[in-house]
Amino acid sequence: MSTNVSPEQAAAAALVKLLTARPELRSVVWTVGETPGVLRGHQIAETGSGEIVDACAELMGGTVAHSVLSRDSDRQGVAQLATEYAGVSVDVWASYPLPDSHGLTSTDLHQILVGRAIGTLALLPGDTQ
Repeated sequence: MSTNVSPEQAAAAALVKLLTARPELRSVVWTVGETPGVLRGHQIAETGSGEIVDACAELMGGTVAHSVLSRDSDRQGVAQLATEYAGVSVDVWASYPLPDSHGLTSTDLHQILVGRAIGTLALLPGDTQ
């Protein structure tokens, strides 16, 4: 029996080690085998500011890069980490909504508007001028 470990097996072993050390990282969608020897993870969050990627960096090392993507008034934050853990390259990112110029995220608007009868007014927080 061969003792050579394939790149996919190394990435899978790194994932087991990672999730054993930090069980909360199970909320990340992890991919093994898409690129040999690379462990990839992503999370599309409705709240927060990419803390899950910060937790990855605490365990694996590396520096998290935070950036903002905008399209019209919709803004998304992105946290990204590229590092090495247990001999495997790791790429992990998370996206999360950012408030618009009125301090509301798309999740906030959804909560305000959901379940309203057609024709009723929604009072939005913000400027009263």
